[in-house]
Amino acid sequence: MNRSRFFAIFAFVTLVAFCAVILAFVPRFDLAAALLIGIIPAGYDIWDQLFRRRPPKSSG
Repeated sequence: MNRSRFFAIFAFVTLVAFCAVILAFVPRFDLAAALLIGIIPAGYDIWDQLFRRRPPKSSG
């Protein structure tokens, strides 16, 4: 695993941990929904950029 991949995953885990702490101290349904609206696209972007395999581009 290269350094940029490690830092991207670390940043996402840090974001999730921060949101979990916020939700633990302020347990509200609307806050949880707002946090999920931010976490789900960020998680999809991490997965899309780092883990999904794309077919090689053909030069032609």
